[in-house]
Amino acid sequence: MSEHNKFLPEAQDCKKYTLFIDRDGVINQPIIDDYAKNPDEFIFCDGAVDALKKLKLLFSRVILVTNQQGVGKCIMTSQDLENVHLKMYDSMKKANSSFDLVLYAPYLKQDSHTWRKPNTGMLLKAKEYYPDIDFSKSIMVGDSPGDMALADQLDIIKVRILNDQFEFDNQDFTYSDLSSFVIALSN
Repeated sequence: MSEHNKFLPEAQDCKKYTLFIDRDGVINQPIIDDYAKNPDEFIFCDGAVDALKKLKLLFSRVILVTNQQGVGKCIMTSQDLENVHLKMYDSMKKANSSFDLVLYAPYLKQDSHTWRKPNTGMLLKAKEYYPDIDFSKSIMVGDSPGDMALADQLDIIKVRILNDQFEFDNQDFTYSDLSSFVIALSN
């Protein structure tokens, strides 16, 4: 935990909060210098499906926000990404869970598109869908510096899921995985 004056909400107060969550390295195992281009390459992190189900019960909304520049690089198509997401949706549906909204940025990093994290476009679009989203009552869960930089721009609570690919220390809270985050919220 860093020295910020932010606090995780008590479990009973989570319904007042929106949870924004990254995909690669948080929900599914990251592929170093590559992308989950088909459903076989999309492998859930241990305990992620159960953790997502619990988070969906705790929070008013759970919104997936993910950079997917593999589409912009033409390494995969939008349909390939949809097929990967169908695997994720199906697994969550079997666990009686779902996201309220899924947004992705297929744009190249060098293009600095407003939707690509750390830019705020995906979160601002989510607020268009759900005007009652209050960023001061939101949490961003991610594994990268871009996730934390996005949260900084909107003064959102920053939860880091550890990923050996990234070295940074500007998060508010750190957990080894989604299950650990759920446990922290429940205590």
